[in-house]
Amino acid sequence: MIGLACIATAATAQKGKVSSATNYLMTKDYDGAKEAIDAALVNEKSANWPKTYIVASKVYATLAEQGKAEDGIEKSKEYLEKAIELDKAGEEGGKNAGKFAKEIQVSLLSYMPILENYAISSFNNKNYNRSLVGFETYLWASSKQTNYSEVNDTLSMYNAALAAYLSENYNKAEEYFGKAIQYNYGGSKTVIYRHEALTFVKDSAKIEDNLKSGFLKYPTDQSILTTLIQYYLTSSQNDAALEYLNKAVEMDGTNPSFYYARGVLKESINIDEAIVDYNKSLELDPKFFNSLFNLGAVYYNKGVAKTSEASGLRDNKEFDKAMAEAESWFKQSLPYLEKAYEVSPNDPKVLDSLKGLYYRFDMQDKYNEVVAKLKEL
Repeated sequence: MIGLACIATAATAQKGKVSSATNYLMTKDYDGAKEAIDAALVNEKSANWPKTYIVASKVYATLAEQGKAEDGIEKSKEYLEKAIELDKAGEEGGKNAGKFAKEIQVSLLSYMPILENYAISSFNNKNYNRSLVGFETYLWASSKQTNYSEVNDTLSMYNAALAAYLSENYNKAEEYFGKAIQYNYGGSKTVIYRHEALTFVKDSAKIEDNLKSGFLKYPTDQSILTTLIQYYLTSSQNDAALEYLNKAVEMDGTNPSFYYARGVLKESINIDEAIVDYNKSLELDPKFFNSLFNLGAVYYNKGVAKTSEASGLRDNKEFDKAMAEAESWFKQSLPYLEKAYEVSPNDPKVLDSLKGLYYRFDMQDKYNEVVAKLKEL
């Protein structure tokens, strides 16, 4: 009897460490709470008691919140997972299984605000790795709630994605942005953020799917459409790019960049249609540099091509006719390139083109001007 009494007292003493840890937390004696719970975690009398891990989770979450444990959030989750595991298993033979289920639910409810505050505080302090840990653990804790519904966590998914993106964890960023998109959170900007993350990941299949599905979801959003067009252009999928450019023009016929981009594509298909698009772009914005330069280049290149053709002609009349036509193309090129020069006076491509034209037309003063400008660059 005496021996049994001693064993019971020892067990109670060790479990008393768990109660002490709780009391220390209440009095904000964080070091005392840590010392007490650490002792309970390693003692065989309390090491397999779910309550030990419920309290250990609280202690380490609080330590993390107070800046006293760098890995406190990870440990708090680990301990709460252990509490759930032990409670489901119960004692030998499954006895008392689920005894702490309600307490675990209460603990989860009190745990989540700590995680949220930790994640937000870390984010505001630009410690994005720790912020991601906080938001991910918050999402885990939320998923353990009774009657859990993922749709309620879209804000935290989005925040986790931002933290992941800013910590350059692009795989997780695209994953969480993708989940937020499923629930229509964040609108079109979420699609663009995911696109940027996927670009770093270099997942071309997902890049295209994300933008196409984003365009279907937000068909009036120009940022998604222009990003999709740019993706097709840079990946040399010209037919697809042209299809979406046509849609872009239908959506907004007042955007000069759409006509310019379509003109670029059409240069290799139908040069006359490209010229129409460049001119339309300039009707909308007379100072649209890219259209000015490209239209000047189109006419300039026509002149070069005609000059090359003339060099192979032996008939003097045919030669003179071809050279006159070449001269006409060069003259058409000049005003567009001069306007491009006004818009962007330090562009070397423009200066080089003008240098050749001024030399051809014996415009010595202007020739000297652009030569001097090129030397300054």
